[in-house]
Amino acid sequence: MIKNPDIAVLGGGAWGTTLGTLLSKNGYPVSLWEFDSKKSRELDKKRILHLESFEFKIPKNIVISNDIEKILSGKNIILLAVPSHFFQNTIKLIKNLNIEKSNCIFLSVVKGIKTDSLKTMTEILKEELSVPDKNICVLSGPSFAVEVARGLPTAVVAASKYIETAQTIQKLFMNRQFRVYTHHDVTGVEIGGSLKNVIAIACGISDSLGLGDNTKSAIVTRGLREMIKLGRKLGGETNTFMGLSGLGDLITTCFSKHSRNRGFGEKIGSRVSLKKALNEKMITTEGYRTAKSAYLLGKKLKFELPIINEVYRVLYRQKNPKKAVYDLMTRRAKAEIE
Repeated sequence: MIKNPDIAVLGGGAWGTTLGTLLSKNGYPVSLWEFDSKKSRELDKKRILHLESFEFKIPKNIVISNDIEKILSGKNIILLAVPSHFFQNTIKLIKNLNIEKSNCIFLSVVKGIKTDSLKTMTEILKEELSVPDKNICVLSGPSFAVEVARGLPTAVVAASKYIETAQTIQKLFMNRQFRVYTHHDVTGVEIGGSLKNVIAIACGISDSLGLGDNTKSAIVTRGLREMIKLGRKLGGETNTFMGLSGLGDLITTCFSKHSRNRGFGEKIGSRVSLKKALNEKMITTEGYRTAKSAYLLGKKLKFELPIINEVYRVLYRQKNPKKAVYDLMTRRAKAEIE
C-alpha cells in the first residue's frame, strides 16, 4: 500500500520515542513531534530518554520538533502515540492542516477509551478526519517500552480491517527482536489493550493487601472474562482476547514490575491519596481513566462487570479496597460461564 514509507511519530513519550527509534533502525525516515516545546528542544539537543534505569539513545537522523506541520509534511505513515486524553485534540490539530489523508496510514498505539464519548481511538479518528478503514491500523500487545528499547524479544499484533494495511505495518516493524502478527479485529484489539489496564489496577490493589497468588489469579481470570464480555458487546471477537492484545497484554500488565497501572493500584491499595498515587505519571496511567469509561459502558449496555465496577468505586467513590474485595467475594453464587 505504501511504497516509500516516510513516518511521523506524534508523541515524544517513552512509547512513541521507542517505536520511532525502532523504525529508524529498521531503515525508515522518521520525524518525531513532541507537544511540549521545552521537552522537544531537550530531546533534540541531548538525544537521550531515561526509561526507568535504562538510558535510551535517540538516533541523530530522527527529526525532532514541536512544529506539527513540519513533522507531518509529506508523511504517509502517521503513528499516534499521545496519551488517550490528548488524542482527540491531536487529531483536531491534524484536521486543521493540509494533509492528503487518503495517502496516509494512521497507526494508533494508544490504549484507552474516551471518557465523555465512550469512543475508542479509531472511532475518534474516523469521526474527526473521515479516514476510511483501509487507512487505519492499531498496534498493540505485551510491550513495555524499556524492554523494547533494550532489544528484548517482543511480539505484538497489527490490526486493520484491510489485510494489506496490517501487512504494511507488519513489514515496517518486523526485525529479530520485534515480531508482529496481523489481525482483522480492530475493535477487539483496542478494547483488550484498554481494559487490561483496569484489571492491572485491581491486581496492584491485591498485591498491596497481601492477598496472595490465589487472589491475583482469580482477578486475572475473571477480569479476562469481563474483557471478553464487554469486548464482544462492542463488536470484538472472543478469540482476539485470547491472543497478544488480550491475554498476553493482560498477563504482562498485571504481573510486571514495569507496569505503571499495577504500581498505581498498589499505591491505591496502600491508601496513598489518589493525587499522590497519580503524581507526575497521571498522563501515562491510562487505567485510571479507562476504569471510568468501562464502568459507564457497562451501565450503558446494562450488564455487570464486577471487578471493573469495584475498581471504579475505589478510584472514584473512595470505597475502601478491603470492602471492595469483600463485596466481590460475597456476590451471589453462579456458574463460571454465564
